[in-house]
Amino acid sequence: MTSQKSSKPTKEKIFDVSIDLFSEKGFDAVSIREIGRGVGIRESSIYNHYSSKEAILDTILDYFIKEMDETGIPEEQMEILLDQSPEMFYQAGSKMFEERMHDPKMIKIWRLLLIEMYHNSKIKEFFLKELIETPIQAWTQIFTAMIEKNIIKPVDPERLAREYFSYAIYLLIENFVLKYPDEPEKFLREMFDDMEEHMQFILNSVKIE
Repeated sequence: MTSQKSSKPTKEKIFDVSIDLFSEKGFDAVSIREIGRGVGIRESSIYNHYSSKEAILDTILDYFIKEMDETGIPEEQMEILLDQSPEMFYQAGSKMFEERMHDPKMIKIWRLLLIEMYHNSKIKEFFLKELIETPIQAWTQIFTAMIEKNIIKPVDPERLAREYFSYAIYLLIENFVLKYPDEPEKFLREMFDDMEEHMQFILNSVKIE
């Protein structure tokens, strides 16, 4: 890891280098000393900005949540989009999510979360709550609204949410762990095309014509 010589504040350099190293090697395999070398500062200087390696991880998780929150569709717009078509609703949310995913930091954080969710209890709890339970609850509410609007058949909305969302998790693991890419623009486009095809498959299975 080369020294990060730029006009960025030191705390931001530590943040960026930590994301690079954690996503490449895993959280446990990276030491504060190694982060310091990557930034080009003494190990002890890191403690002027972060109290511990765990504190750096907390900041990364906070950053991730803030960015992901920006991908949500406002409730008033959600009603309008659902009344137009479920496809329009999906495409609006997908577009905002995809824009955030073009941030190189987000790609690396996704990889960090996926490779560490078994080893690191904090990341495991974070992943379960923020990236499985909360999205499934949200999609359950969305599919419930579609049923009430007579857009889709009266199926179990939670089961439908799980069937729908589990494929997205599979694609994330496939691309961010098993096929971690050298060409993020290409793999992101292919991944989102695949997600959209899956969404259409699910909707065609339950949509009321």
